[in-house]
Amino acid sequence: MKRPFLNIVILYIIAILFFYYIQIDLYLILLFSIVSLVLSIYLKDNMMKEIFFNIFIITIAGLILYLNINTYKTKDFIGKEVDSTILIKELVNENDYSNTYEGKIINIYDNEKSYKIDEKSIIKIKNKDYLEYNTIIKAKVNLLKAKSNTNKGLFNYFTYLKTKKIHSIADLNKQSYEIIGRKKSTYFSYLKINSKTYIEDFLHTSLNKKNASVMKAIILGDDSLLDEDYKDKYRQLGIAHILAISGLHIGIIAGALLFVFGNLAISYKISSFITLIFIFTYGYIVGFPASILRASMILFMIIIARIFFKRPDYINSISLVGLILLLYNPLWIFDIGFQLSFIATLSIVILTPIISKKIFSEVRFAKTFSALISVQLGTLPLLIYHFNYISLTSLFSNMILIPILSYVLIATIILLGLSIPFFNLSITIMKIIDITLNYFTKIINFHHNYLNIVLNDSSWYLMNIVSYYIIIYILLNIKKIKKLKYRYVNMFFYTILLVTILNFVSLSTFKWSINFIDVGQGDSSLIRIKDKAFLIDTGGNILSDYDLGEKLLIPYLLKNNIRKLDGVFISHFHEDHTEGLISLLKTDFIKVKKIYYNQNNIKNNLYKEIKNISKLKNIEMIQMKNQNKLKVYDIAEFGFFNNEKTDLEENNNSNIISMNTDQMKILYMGDAEKELEDEFIKHNKAKYDIIKIGHHGSGTSTSINLLENIKPNLAIISVGKNSYGHPNEEVLENLKNENIRVKRTDIDGNILIKNNYKNYDMYLYNEKRIILSLKYVFNMILFIIILFMDLKYIEFQNTKEKLDGI
Repeated sequence: MKRPFLNIVILYIIAILFFYYIQIDLYLILLFSIVSLVLSIYLKDNMMKEIFFNIFIITIAGLILYLNINTYKTKDFIGKEVDSTILIKELVNENDYSNTYEGKIINIYDNEKSYKIDEKSIIKIKNKDYLEYNTIIKAKVNLLKAKSNTNKGLFNYFTYLKTKKIHSIADLNKQSYEIIGRKKSTYFSYLKINSKTYIEDFLHTSLNKKNASVMKAIILGDDSLLDEDYKDKYRQLGIAHILAISGLHIGIIAGALLFVFGNLAISYKISSFITLIFIFTYGYIVGFPASILRASMILFMIIIARIFFKRPDYINSISLVGLILLLYNPLWIFDIGFQLSFIATLSIVILTPIISKKIFSEVRFAKTFSALISVQLGTLPLLIYHFNYISLTSLFSNMILIPILSYVLIATIILLGLSIPFFNLSITIMKIIDITLNYFTKIINFHHNYLNIVLNDSSWYLMNIVSYYIIIYILLNIKKIKKLKYRYVNMFFYTILLVTILNFVSLSTFKWSINFIDVGQGDSSLIRIKDKAFLIDTGGNILSDYDLGEKLLIPYLLKNNIRKLDGVFISHFHEDHTEGLISLLKTDFIKVKKIYYNQNNIKNNLYKEIKNISKLKNIEMIQMKNQNKLKVYDIAEFGFFNNEKTDLEENNNSNIISMNTDQMKILYMGDAEKELEDEFIKHNKAKYDIIKIGHHGSGTSTSINLLENIKPNLAIISVGKNSYGHPNEEVLENLKNENIRVKRTDIDGNILIKNNYKNYDMYLYNEKRIILSLKYVFNMILFIIILFMDLKYIEFQNTKEKLDGI
C-alpha cells in the first residue's frame, strides 16, 4: 500500500469527527474494536483483512476520543466547593482583579477523605499577589467546568482546554489559600525555569520595553505584555504567527543551523543530530506548546527520512506525525494551530515544487517565493473559515517582514548564547537589534495604514472549502489528471451533476429558519427568509464591559454567512436587548439596511446613540406603529403591537412582534409585562405555535391569561446566568400545567427552528447531533467523491514530491 499512514490518518480523522458528533455506547465500540482486530488478523482474504483493519482504526478513534473527553479524576467534584492542594505553574493571564495560572490539582479533600488527583487545571485567584512557579498552596476552591460554546461555529473554550488536557477550573479568592511550600525542582526543570528567567532579563536589559515585549513573544511565546492593537496589526498583515511560537520558528532556527553546519563542511548526519538536540532543548525550555511539538516531530521525521531513504516520501512522514499526535489527543483536530500547521506543511511539500517549476523556474530564490505562495494558497480557506478575513497583501508582508524578523531572531539567539561568557559585549551589540526593531515597528505601521488590503468574508461552507482545493488541484495537475482512466473522470462528472441537483433541491425546499442565539442574559434571534436576513433584538451585557456585539453577535452572523441584514427589529432600548446593535452598526463586516423600532421608546440614551450612528452610516430608522405589518415575499409577514403611549415602566414600551408563515406562527414578547400582555389579548384573536417568553421568564410576565389566549405548543426562554431569579419557578410551573414544551438557551444553547415540508423542525445545539438535511448529504457526498478521486490520483502517481531546503 502506497502511503499507508496517509490513508490511515484520513480514516482516523473522519472517525474522530463521527464519534464527536454522534454518541455511541462505549461498550459497543469496544466490542467492535476487539472483533475487528481479531478478524483482521485471522482472516485470509486480503480485502476482508483490510476492511476489518479499517473498522479497527475507526473504533480506536472512538475509544481514545471517549477517554480524552470523559475520563478525568475531577469529574465527580465539578460544581462543588472542596479543599485542595494545588501546584502553581505558568502565569497565563493577569489583570487588575485577578491572576490566572496553569497548574495542577494534586489532592482533593472531601467528606473527610483524601483523593489523589494530579491533574492539570486553570487556577483563578482574585487578587494581585504573584505566585512563583512550582509554589504549592492549600485552598478551598469552587471546582468548575469550562464554559462550552453554545452557538454554532464560535470559539469553544471547553474544547480548547481539553486539547491541553485541562479538565477543570479552580476558582478561589485571597482569603481561602495558604502557601505551604514549593515543589523541589529537578535538574531539568531548574534549567528550564532559569533559562526562561535569564532570557527575559537579558531582553529587558538590552531592549526598550516595547521591543523586549515583541522579542519575548517571538522567542518565548509570551505576548501578554503586547497591547491588542499591536497584535491586531500583525494579524491583519498576515504575520501573527511570528508572535506565537510556531513551526515558522523551528524552520528558521533549523534552517540557519543546517546552513552554518553545511558551510563548515560538517556531515549532514552530524548537523542534523546537533540541530535536533537544539530544537528539542528549545522546545523543552518554552514548555513544548503544541505548535512546537508538531513542528519538531515533523522536522525529526523529515530528517530521519532523508538520512535513511534515498527518495523519502514526506507526505507519508507528515501523515505519521499527525497520526501519532491524534492518537495522543484526538481533540487536537479541532485546534486551529494544528489545522494550519499541517495544511501549511503539506502545502509546502506538495505545491512548492510545482509552483517553483511552472512559475519561478528562472527566478532567484524561487523556492522561497514558491513556499510562501504555497502556504498562502493552502491555508486561505481555513483563515477565512476561522477568522472571516484575509489580507490580500499578506504574501507581500511575509516576503518583506518575515525575513527581517528571521534575521533578528537568529541574531538574538546567537547573542543570548554569547552573553553567557561575554554579557556586556552582547548587550552592546543588542543595541543594533533595538534600533532594527524600532524601524521595523515603523514599517509595520506604514504598511498597515497605507499598503494593507484586508478582505472580509463570511465563513466558507465545507462545499466551498472542498471546491477551492479541487480548483487548485486541477490547475496545478491538469496534465496528470488528463491521464486518469476515463471511467474515473466519467464517474466524477456524473456524481458532481448528481450532487449539484441535490443542492438545487435543498435550496428550493428552504423557506425560512429562526435561530435563537444564546447571548446569555439577553435576547437575540436571527431570522432567515429565503435570501433575506433579519434580527429581532441584538443582546447586550448589563453587568460588565464585555462587548457582546463584537465578541459574539458579529462572529456568529459571519459564521452563518450573513453579510447583510435587511432589517433589525428592536423590541425596546434596554441594554440586554439592544446594546449589541452599536458594534453591529460600527463594523464594516455586516451591512444593516433598516432598523425598526417602537416610536414610544425614544427617550432612552441607548436610542440616541443608535440614532446618531445610523445617521452617520445612512441607515434608515423606521418607527413601527401599533398594528403595522411587514410582508417578506409571499412566505412570511411580521406584525407589530405596542402601546400607543409611553409607559413609565419601560418594559411595557416593548414591541410585541409576530412572525406568521403558512407553516407556523411565532410570537416575540420582548420584555412585555402583564399590563401590556392584557392589552395585546384585547386585540389578538390568533393562536401561536411558538412563544418567545417575555422578560426572560420573569414572574412579572407570561400570565396564565396570555397562555390560554394564544395556546402555544412550544415556549422559548432566552436567559443566562443571572441574579434576578430568571426564569421564575411559577412561570415554569404554569407552562408545564398548560402542556407547553419549554426550551432554554442557558440549557439547550442555540435553538434552531427550521421549516420542513409540512411544519417545522427544531434543533438544539447542546444535543450535539448532526442535522442531516439534503445540504449536509450533499456536502458529505462531495467530500467522499473528492477523497476517492484523491486516493485514485495517489495510486496513479508514480513520482514522489521532494522538498528541498529542510
